[in-house]
Amino acid sequence: MLKQLRILGLLIIILFQSSVLYSVPSNEPVKKKRPKVGLVLSGGGAKGFAYLGMLKVFREVGLHIDYIGGTSIGSIMGGLYAIGYSPEEIHKMIVSQDWDAVLKDEIPRKYVAYEEKEFLEHSIVSLPFSKRKVGLKRSMYKGQQINLLLNKYFSPAWNVSDFSKLQTPFLCVGANLYNGNAEVLTSGYLPMAIRSSMSIPGYLSPTYYNGNFLVDGGIVNNYPAGPLRKAGAEYLIGGDVQSGLKDTITDLKSMTDIINQIVFFHGEKANHEADSIIDINIKFKVPAGMMDFTKYDTIIAYGERLAREYYDELKALADSLNAIEFVPLNEHNTKPLDSLDIGAVKYIGNNAMSLIYLDNYFGKFRNSTIAIDDLEEVITSVYGTRFFKYVFYRLEPSGDGRANLIIDLEEASPGYISASIHYDFDYHGSIRVNGIFRNIFGDRSKLFGELIMGTNPRFRALYLISNGAKPGYGAEIDMYDFKFSFYDGAVKKTNFAFSSFKTSVFVASTLKNLYSFRGGVEYEYFRFKQTIVVDSSLLPYENYESYGNIFLRFRADTRNKPYFATSGFDAEFKTLYAVPLSGGWTDTLFTNSLVMYAKLNYNLPLSKRFVLKPGIFVGWTFKQDEPPVQHWFGVGGLNEVNYISSLVPFTGVAFVQKLGLYSGIARLKLQYNVYKKLYLTLRTDFGAVEEYRDDLFDIKNSMIGYGATASYESFIGPIEFTIMSSNVNPSVSFFVNIGFSF
Repeated sequence: MLKQLRILGLLIIILFQSSVLYSVPSNEPVKKKRPKVGLVLSGGGAKGFAYLGMLKVFREVGLHIDYIGGTSIGSIMGGLYAIGYSPEEIHKMIVSQDWDAVLKDEIPRKYVAYEEKEFLEHSIVSLPFSKRKVGLKRSMYKGQQINLLLNKYFSPAWNVSDFSKLQTPFLCVGANLYNGNAEVLTSGYLPMAIRSSMSIPGYLSPTYYNGNFLVDGGIVNNYPAGPLRKAGAEYLIGGDVQSGLKDTITDLKSMTDIINQIVFFHGEKANHEADSIIDINIKFKVPAGMMDFTKYDTIIAYGERLAREYYDELKALADSLNAIEFVPLNEHNTKPLDSLDIGAVKYIGNNAMSLIYLDNYFGKFRNSTIAIDDLEEVITSVYGTRFFKYVFYRLEPSGDGRANLIIDLEEASPGYISASIHYDFDYHGSIRVNGIFRNIFGDRSKLFGELIMGTNPRFRALYLISNGAKPGYGAEIDMYDFKFSFYDGAVKKTNFAFSSFKTSVFVASTLKNLYSFRGGVEYEYFRFKQTIVVDSSLLPYENYESYGNIFLRFRADTRNKPYFATSGFDAEFKTLYAVPLSGGWTDTLFTNSLVMYAKLNYNLPLSKRFVLKPGIFVGWTFKQDEPPVQHWFGVGGLNEVNYISSLVPFTGVAFVQKLGLYSGIARLKLQYNVYKKLYLTLRTDFGAVEEYRDDLFDIKNSMIGYGATASYESFIGPIEFTIMSSNVNPSVSFFVNIGFSF
């Protein structure tokens, strides 16, 4: 009965509006005019996905919308409908996104610069360093991925700067960061207008738009019915997904809940105005939070159920309006553009980074037709270099039907200081402090530093000059001191201590941030020492000695994650010619030698939870006699990251328990994701490492190890416990790893 009365009242209102507002003098025939219908959509984060159901019902009942206005998520959903996307196409967009990655500016790991993965990936905390001070970021995220997303889906309207000229006239609202005024956005570059409307303070950085810095419009007007009425809408339909202000601390369960509460402190006045002038006000009590973007299925289903409760009312409205003046529905068949015809390429925001560097990436787009996917890939690769806090793009008409590509970027803070902790049974406990300094020691330069403090200390510094997609050059210093046990069979005899100072210069090149090539020369100052002397013949070599090396190294890392990867591979191939430089030895133990090795670890997904991880390591020495001991191949322990890259983990064998000049190892692991961040990995290794080549192929020398690892993926890195055994050490042994390896 209540619904019928509401529909009857609706018809009376329509008739009254059309007869009073658009009547003519009584001596002429009365000609009614159809009122303009406006759709206003509130902000509310992920809850705005509920609007899909309402848009579907509009299409089904034949209701033509004349104006659309929205704030935040309302501006996104309303903007997409305004430029001609169908509800079905919008639905496809929503379900195809990795929302966690989009909202946290996460890019696929393959796009992160190779050295950034090596030095900065395994950090618990990272703080910007500028002007000799450690600071905090202005916001949690810059919106890198959101910019790409908005540009892609609003690409059909890239050349429409007057939003009243869109298929359905549109507006959105942002808040002026400097004075708190509501800025009604009706012109400019549409993707950035919408980006401005959704810039939640503290979570996303402010947006520079039409001469102002703007933040989320929900601060001042989260339900912009008033601006839509002023734009010309006479009959208003509202979609409201706001939760309202919370009045108990128990309702504020997260940081985003608190941000949301603060953002909407001053929006209540606009809400009251909206409620007073909206004719059909559909309030969605969405069973999800504003940041629950991954719950899109639940939100969309709820939205459609609620919208259908208004079907009869919306149908009556559409019929009555069409009886006054029939206006057909717009064709909602818009699709994202596949390509763009680019004229000029311009850069904004580059100070330290040269035009040559940027042109190495973007110069190829000038005066050419480009695929949007290719443009996004290059932008993501440049962002992955970490030279920039963000790399946005926008398009402007060039006057000849083409688009000028504007690359808008902000250079990264000069430095970052990071820290992490680690413990395992081989290297024991350690604390790592590392950092990076960009463009301080020359344009296009990066200086990485790493200090590991603990039982086995290490210091590394890497200096690089990057030329973008073209080769650059660099230098590295690596100093370490670590100990390991020496065995005769399964019997521990003594401990060895390796101490090294190494410096190198090289030419470097990377391809798509996935593949790294270096070629150069290095100088080593190295010694090894027995804790308990068991071989007196080694005593002459326990002093520091000098070595010179020529090397070529190729590395690849396409894994989707550094730990518990489910796809991709990591590989390394190295050739090194080692030359002992010290003189005066009574007997020559080490001679010029050519050492080569290759390793590959692959991740093959078998199902959603199972991943097969095969691996192989092959090492070979071409020698006159023997290479320096630091270039022998060693196996044992379970550390995937070692101070010396020719040391290979082996299940059930103690750390560096076996050393040799020839090595062949096959590895196989089966990883099972038990629940969320819990993993179980079954593992087995097979192979040999021997001092003489022929012994490598003797089956009697083969080692086989097997074990199982239980793991938890924590914020400090993996926490792992392994039980294992082997034919080298038949008794059961254990291995504990806590934190990121370094």
